[in-house]
Amino acid sequence: QQRQAIAKLAEHYGIMFFYRGQDPIDGQLAQVINGFRDTYGLSVIPVSVDGVINPLLPDSRTDQGQAQRLGVKYFPAMMLVDPKQGSVRPLSYGFISQDDLAKQFLNVSEDFKPNF
Repeated sequence: QQRQAIAKLAEHYGIMFFYRGQDPIDGQLAQVINGFRDTYGLSVIPVSVDGVINPLLPDSRTDQGQAQRLGVKYFPAMMLVDPKQGSVRPLSYGFISQDDLAKQFLNVSEDFKPNF
């Protein structure tokens, strides 16, 4: 069920991952992001908000105002971005494990419908 949700979202969305290159927690989340990207083939755009590029994310961009435009105030942050529609949905703020990230994808894909 989670894999289906992630595959469905990956058809339309990519992840913008806003992080601080000097923050150890953000660095740990970079490992989770890379594992998730490798496992599910998701498109991920890492964005450093402090100008320090994490060596695990060599394809990072530096923040050119994207975080502010998307209303991101807390880091690390993952946003689902649909480039065709121009829509953005928050996925997570703070550290999250790969398992919890998969569950969060499922929740977002179902718009947080209760399963009881």
